[in-house]
Parts: sequence; structure tokens; C-alpha cells
Amino acid sequence: MAKDLHSYLVDLKRKAEQFQKEVKKSKPYGLIKTYGDGMSPKEIESFLKRETVQAYDFYGRDQKKASKETLSNDKKIERGLVVAKNIFLSFLMKLTPARRLCYVVGLISFFWGLYEGSWLMMAATFVILNLLLALELADKLLARGELEIARSIQVSLQPKVKPQMERLMLSSHYQPAREVGGDYYDFAVAGENRFTLILGDVSGKGMPAALYAMKLQALFELLGKTRLGPKEMLVEMNDVFCEKIRRDYFITAVVGMMDFSNDRFVLARAGHNLPLHFNAAAGSVTWLNPKGMGIGMTKSPDFGNLLEERTFSLGSEDLLLFYTDGITEAMSPQDQEFGNLRLERDLVENAHRSVDEIKERLLWSVTRFTEGAPLADDATLVIAKVK
Repeated sequence: MAKDLHSYLVDLKRKAEQFQKEVKKSKPYGLIKTYGDGMSPKEIESFLKRETVQAYDFYGRDQKKASKETLSNDKKIERGLVVAKNIFLSFLMKLTPARRLCYVVGLISFFWGLYEGSWLMMAATFVILNLLLALELADKLLARGELEIARSIQVSLQPKVKPQMERLMLSSHYQPAREVGGDYYDFAVAGENRFTLILGDVSGKGMPAALYAMKLQALFELLGKTRLGPKEMLVEMNDVFCEKIRRDYFITAVVGMMDFSNDRFVLARAGHNLPLHFNAAAGSVTWLNPKGMGIGMTKSPDFGNLLEERTFSLGSEDLLLFYTDGITEAMSPQDQEFGNLRLERDLVENAHRSVDEIKERLLWSVTRFTEGAPLADDATLVIAKVK
């Protein structure tokens, strides 16, 4: 009986494998394989869900006020229809006038052909809509080409070579959420005893944020070569940006200066995420919290009066961690944030490693937490370790 059962299971496994081969040869699977660029059905489903959410946020942005009152009532069907109408109108008004006219003509042609039973008019609608799709795709590809150039320029402006210093080891990571991003970091070495770093984050994402980030970099390249302290640098940056930055934008930044002659670290923070200091001797972590507000939010002297500059002592094997909120605000599939506590825990657990290993462990921890999902915001890390 056992032998018959074994033969039955072997035969069942063989039939299952044969069925799987036939499924892969079938037209739907072949269609996905041909046009899906190697993506699995699950990956395609995840991609479409993400794209749908992004499109909803984009087209629904202009209609939130219009639908606010309707969203508050209890009639779900009417509420859904109003939201759909508002999103459709938002989409329609974002087309150029000529394309908008062609789209409306195409819709009229389709419904008229459907009413009259005219396949010719419905075919004309198909041609019109595909023509519009081709034009929009051409615009998108041209814009993407320009974004790729902008991305290569922005990446080329990031520090290519880490400064080689006898007392300090450095490691960094930069990952924009889109083709270009608003995060920025840089280093400046003045003589043998002075090292300055900056890490900043422009509100928003994409090209506008990237342009402001490049402006910030140009300023730091000038100021980092001077004898100005971290607070004075941030005041100078605010004086430049406050008159030029748009009101709906601002910049958070943290500037740290290492004075090796006195073994001290001077820090100023313009509203940025709190850096971490790991004290190797005590095995403890301190969140460095000098007061300050974002660049471009208020003019001097109010900005300077709100800034605080603090001095800290650093010992052998001590660590400094600077980061942007793309790290701590990374979301899991269960809509939970990675958070400060996980970042602190991972830093303590890996503090005995080299700076490059610490960086890789932190990034791996974030990737595992998000289960490999793309980050919603730019993510930047800078780790410094005293030798």
C-alpha cells in the first residue's frame, strides 16, 4: 500500500510540473513575459498599485477643497461619484488646450458611435486617444531624458572621494526618491586640524528641491573654506536664501565642525533631524539637540537669535551619525515608521564595526523593515568615527 501511495504522489508531482510548464507556455503568461519587461505578475500588481496611488494624489490635489464637503456626508455612492468627477476634471484641465479639445472630441465620437452602432466612429476614437497617448508619452520621455541629465549632474556634485584624515573615518550614502532629490551633504577640510561637514534637506522632492540643494552646495563650498563656525555658516546661508526661496519651501541643515587640535566637535542645527553621538567609553547614545529653525523661514537677526551652537568632546572610537528623514520615516507594508528608536538600536549594535560596515548594516535594516519597497523620500546617511 505504501508503494502504491508513493507511486501516486510521484505521478501527481509529475502532472503538477507538466501543468506548470503548460501555463508558462499559455498566451496570458507569454503576454506578461513579452511586455512586462521581465516583471512577475506580483511585481506588476505592486507597481500598478503604487502608480495608481501616485496618480490619485496628483490629480486629486487640486480637487480636495471641492470634494471636502461631499466627503463628510454618509452617501458613499454619491461621494465616490463626486470624487471621480473631480479627479477627471483635474486630469482634463492638466492637458494642453489643443489636446483637451481632441480628447473631448474623441469622447463625443466614442459615445456617438456607441449610440449609433458605428464602428467607424469608434475606430476614429481609438486613433485619437492613441495619438494623444503617444504625444503625452513623447513629452514624458523628453522630460525623463532631461531628468537623467540632471541626475547625473547632481550625483557628480556629491563628494567623490572621502577626505583622508588621521583621526576620523567617514562613510556616506545618498539615495534620491526620484531621479533627482533635495538631500545634500558635503565635506570641507581646512588645514590639518579642521574638518567641517554639512547635511541638508530641502522640503519637497524632485527638480525644485534639487535646484535649491545645488544652491546650498555652492554656498557651502565657499563658506567651508573660511574660518566661520557652524552657526555663522547657517546665518550666511539664511541671508542668501531668505530673499530668494519660495514661500512654500525651506531647508533644514546641520553643520558640524571637528577641531582636532582641541578634540572638540562644534555643532549647529537649522531645524534638521537630531544627530546621534555614540560614546564608546560609556556605550551610550546621545541625541544632539541644539536649537534652531529651518533656513529661509525667517530673516536675520531673528534667525541667528534662534540658532544655538554647542560644543561636545569626542573620545576614541566615538561615532557621529547624521541622516535625513527619508531614513527614519521609511514605512513598512503595515504603515509603521522605521523611527528613531530602531536607528539608535542598530547604531549601538554595530558600533564596533567599521564605518562602511555600519552604513551597510543600517541600510540593510531599513530595507528589511520596508520589505524592499521603494523609499517615499530622499535618504542620506553620513557616519563619522574617531580613530
